[in-house]
Amino acid sequence: MKFRSTISIAAGAALAIGLVGCTAGGEPTTPGASDSRCTSTPVAGGAITVAKQNETLSLSPYSTPGGFGDTEALNMVFETLVRMDPTGKSQDLVGGVADEWSTSDDGLTHTFHIREGAKFSNGRQVTAADVKYTLDNWSNPDVSQWASFARGYDSTTVVDDSTVQVNMTEPIGGFLYSLAMVTAGIIPQEEAEAAGDSFFDAPIGSGPFVVDEWVKGSSISFVKNDNYWDASGPLLDSVAFRFVTDDNSRTLALRSGDVQMVDNVPWSQVEALQSEASLTIDEFSIPSWILLSLNNQQGPFADQNVRQALSLAIDRDAVNEKIYFGMGESPNSILPRLRFDADGSEIAPTPFDLEAAKALIADSAYPDGFTATLEYPSGNAAFESLAAVLQASWAELGATVELLPEDQATLSKNFTGGTYDMMLPYSFAASDVPIPDEFAEFYGVQGGTNGFFTWWNDPAVEAMVLDFTGTTDEDERAAKWPAIQAAMLEAQPAINVLNLPLVNGHLNEVCGFTTNPIGQSTFTTTWIAG
Repeated sequence: MKFRSTISIAAGAALAIGLVGCTAGGEPTTPGASDSRCTSTPVAGGAITVAKQNETLSLSPYSTPGGFGDTEALNMVFETLVRMDPTGKSQDLVGGVADEWSTSDDGLTHTFHIREGAKFSNGRQVTAADVKYTLDNWSNPDVSQWASFARGYDSTTVVDDSTVQVNMTEPIGGFLYSLAMVTAGIIPQEEAEAAGDSFFDAPIGSGPFVVDEWVKGSSISFVKNDNYWDASGPLLDSVAFRFVTDDNSRTLALRSGDVQMVDNVPWSQVEALQSEASLTIDEFSIPSWILLSLNNQQGPFADQNVRQALSLAIDRDAVNEKIYFGMGESPNSILPRLRFDADGSEIAPTPFDLEAAKALIADSAYPDGFTATLEYPSGNAAFESLAAVLQASWAELGATVELLPEDQATLSKNFTGGTYDMMLPYSFAASDVPIPDEFAEFYGVQGGTNGFFTWWNDPAVEAMVLDFTGTTDEDERAAKWPAIQAAMLEAQPAINVLNLPLVNGHLNEVCGFTTNPIGQSTFTTTWIAG
């Protein structure tokens, strides 16, 4: 099989289900005002500042404790062999550092040709040796926190300076999507080895922008990479991310013009901002959800009856209407909407059933209730309200829950260290790919992320996941996934409270903003109308 430019996995698929007024990434539906100047020919130059809810904690693809705050920044600096469509118009893979690639019929060999113009920001051509260096480190658990993404990877053979052959120990259905994650961003071997640990303080990549200044805890700014291979972009001279975790502060900064764009518009302010003539509100349907993690190592959460009861006790319709203003979707999976998901007629969304929840608690090892802590991101008005609702709901089951708002660095430390009871670990949680493979392995396959830091494992589910991820035929994968979806939902190692869109806002003169299918943007098509 040989591909030039794109490889399709059936655009659209499940991501658009159940969300009105959204597109699957890319060009958004814009319920707010728009500027007629954006219909003119895009112009180069200018700068924008974006108020970001999530702080960048790391610029290493091998360690991303800040979640989306890290991957958004990494996506600006590093480019992968293949990419998810940056326009978001499809769920296809398109060329990045590689302009051509092919896969052997048995799925055991992937061959990539490095495009002639692919250069690092220091002007050096990306070579096959750099790709080999990157993939060998990416797959090494002693180097990368995310080595589990590389399951099936054996080695990389340098064919010539512009060609590599990736050798597999077994065929992996989603492997090319793993290579499209920023965790596999191509790193310059010579420069990285010379700089040592300091390389990731100001990394050299082959992406569209270069880090200009990183003020940890405050902001990170980028300038245009003049050596980027795509002559059509980026159009902007610079982009700055200002870390503003407080919801009201972000929207005040937008209204005042202190920033030109904000991400994660507070749900309670969407309608009001839509009515302002100078602003545009964009909704993107991406695989995003309210992830409520349960530490299966800790007392009550090792009991499946307790985990199921906690989920059944959540009145999701009320949460959606009162906190998320009807913009969410009740889930039928512990994961967000992903390709191959069965719909609600095959796997029903989790109902609100307090009596069934009480019966499960009565049959559990904790019939008289329990005490626990719920940690969640501070400065997030929706999560403040949600945490209070969950606390009250679970009190009906005899659970006494202490609420602990915390900063992202503390949450990440406690989450990955397994020192929590219950946690909303991220202000914004999204899958890194539109297919289920990533989180199926996170939760289902022992080791790696330890059940995505729930420390849950079920050998039967693990066998199903390994069979699914090892299948390369798309029709077979589609047939196998729903059984895993159902099994994980029953086991309930974590809870999906709601599926949510990504909602951003910007001044009308900001034109051409798009995201890829998972909500990340490289700002390559963004421009400022004069």
